[in-house]
Order: sequence, then structure tokens, then C-alpha cells
Amino acid sequence: MTLGVLVAALVLVGCAPIGPPLARDQEVDQLISFVEDNRGHDFVTRPTVTFVSDAEFRQHVLAEIAAMKPELQVDEVAFKALGWMAPGDDLFELYRLTFGDAVVGFYNPATKVLEVRGQDLTPYRREVIVHELTHALDDQIFDLSENKGPGVLNEQQLAYLISVEGDAADIQHAYVASTSPLDQLSSLAEQLAFPISPEITRVPLALLSLSQAPYLQGPRFVAGLGGPSAVDSLFGNFPTTTEQAWDPAKYLAGEGAETVPVPPATGTVVASGTWGRFLTSLIITDGINLDGSVNPATDGWAGDSFVTWTSGNDSCIRIDTRQDDAGSAASLYGALDLWATRSAASVEMLDATTVRLTRCS
Repeated sequence: MTLGVLVAALVLVGCAPIGPPLARDQEVDQLISFVEDNRGHDFVTRPTVTFVSDAEFRQHVLAEIAAMKPELQVDEVAFKALGWMAPGDDLFELYRLTFGDAVVGFYNPATKVLEVRGQDLTPYRREVIVHELTHALDDQIFDLSENKGPGVLNEQQLAYLISVEGDAADIQHAYVASTSPLDQLSSLAEQLAFPISPEITRVPLALLSLSQAPYLQGPRFVAGLGGPSAVDSLFGNFPTTTEQAWDPAKYLAGEGAETVPVPPATGTVVASGTWGRFLTSLIITDGINLDGSVNPATDGWAGDSFVTWTSGNDSCIRIDTRQDDAGSAASLYGALDLWATRSAASVEMLDATTVRLTRCS
């Protein structure tokens, strides 16, 4: 093709009719169809996507966060006991700082509200809408109103979020792959343009790691289940431990946790329960997790139990972790002992397969 023919061809292409732009509701309808096609289910009723101003959206997000204050105050003891945050800081305020402006859309299973920050359908907002529409569809078909427990350090709730967010993130990734390179670049630029408060440096890295884990590990977990029918069955049988959530084979085999007695406290007890493999990994890595993985030293996790307490101005935590065998217990002990040497904590073997960690702020 000569240069003149090429230029003529480009002119003709540039002049080709492209039709009138779609209205916003028409574009939303396309996103709904994409979710239905890729999720393999139709909505029972058409979901309503509500677009609101930045100020109104932020107000709604902060109202949701305000309801979490009591449980965040409970979790704060563990964060301080592990050295994940400064003794004088407030976890609730840091949570508000982290998520008050970072959220672009949400779906609330209790109210059935799907809300988006802003009025225009930008490339990144389309991604967010696809993600939240997946939640809305799963809720209509399977009911997502279940809550596994309070707080951000709740193992059962984290395993639940791996499942729910994993499915939505999987559909979101499929949508992104269907868009043009230009739209993908525009979406990235949009995300990078979000304002970041200088105070973000005060936010515990462990909190950021925890918030990202469901979106990083979730799609990997869902991919390991064996297909759409397995994903559907997941909604009636969520993983009960983070070991299952990080190892689909253990989930499919129904391998649960051994019961470990709650360790003793030496002060006013604040919380107790199971800690889990992922949070144990987070301790080993000083609260930093960039890829949603688990530390190999936690291989062989069989079960655990933790307790937090306060004594004067000190916040304390004790975790008893049982491993499958003496070899995996020795590996876990070694990793935790190395962490303890730089963290003023104590680690001991209670028996051949059980490791105890204790630390106070």
C-alpha cells in the first residue's frame, strides 16, 4: 500500500460513522449484561446503580465506618500488642483516614444499595461497577447478608471475604481484559490520580495488607475450585479457616482446624478466638504483605487460639498455634523466634507440635 492510499484509508476510517454515544443507563445495562454472561446467572430484578456526589458518597462511607468503631477498638489491642501501630494512635481514626476517601463504590447486602462516587462513567468506575454488580448478583441468587463476626482480625470473616471478593474480583478482571489498552491505561491513570493524605504514613501497614488480601488471594482461591458450579456451591459452604482460603485443596477436602484451648491472660481480657494462618504470616513479616501470599513457615498449620488483654498501659497478645507435626512446628518456631528477637516478644514450645507467642506493647 502506498503512502497516499494509506492516508486515504485512515481518513475514511476517521470519517466512518460511530453512532451517538450511549446514555449512562444504557452503559450500565451493558455492564449488567457482562456480569450476567460471565457469572452465569441473570439478575432476579434489575439492580439500581446510584451515582452520587463526592461529598455525599464520602458521608455515606464514613457512616458505614462509624458503625465499626466498637470492633476496631477491640482490634486495636492486638495491633498495639504486635507493634503494628504506635501506642498513642487510634485504630478507628486510622481506619477512617485509610478508607474515607479511597472507596469509589460499594454494595450493601443489608440495604441492597449499590452506590458509586461521581457522576461520569469513567474507565475505572466501570470496573468498580462490574465488581459491585457481581456482589449484587451473588446476593440476589445466594444471599450475602451473612456476617462471620466483627473486626478486621476475625479469621472466619477474612476467609468469607476471600470467597466473596474473590468472585467479584474475578469478574472484574475478566471485564478489564475485555476493554481496550487505552481504557486500561486510562483506568490506571485515574487510580494513580486519587489524592493521598500525607497522614497515610501513620496507617499501619498491617491494616493495608489485611484490606488488600481478599482482592489478591480471592481470585486465586476461586480459580482453584474447579469451575462455575464449584463457585456456586461455595456460597453455601464458605471456608472456615484462612488455611482453607489460601489452599483450595484443603477447602475441597473439608480439612478444618483442630480445637486449641484459649491461652491464659495476665490482665483484663479484651478478645479471644482463632488467629489463623494468614495473620500468623503477617506477624512473621512485620505486618507487611504485598502479594497476598502466606509465609512457608506456616505450612502445616493445624489450629490455633489467641487472647488479648490490657494491663495498665500495656496491650498484650498470646497465641498458641498447633502444627501438623514436630517438623512444621520447629519451622514455625524458628520464624517466630527470629521475629521475636527484633520485636521484644517471647516464643516457646508448649509441646512437640504447639508454639506459643506472647508480646506486650
